[in-house]
Amino acid sequence: MLTARMVPLLVLLLIFSLHCAAAHFTPTECCFEYAQKPIRHIQSFYETPSNCPLHAVVFVAATGAEVCTNPRKPWVKKAMKKLQRK
Repeated sequence: MLTARMVPLLVLLLIFSLHCAAAHFTPTECCFEYAQKPIRHIQSFYETPSNCPLHAVVFVAATGAEVCTNPRKPWVKKAMKKLQRK
């Protein structure tokens, strides 16, 4: 018979194992919304993987902050071209 202490422990273990199993199939570098304003002091950029629900360009600022942007915006295209020339 399960003791009162064992039941919560087993429930937590089950939840954690389900979370880890689901995390295995989700990409780690996805964006779920775009920044609305242009970004300053951009150091680099990368595009999100194709299996993400939202295609985005992620700009890395001088501070290390990563900002998701809409790749269709003219300012994003211009900033990408500028960085590629460097």
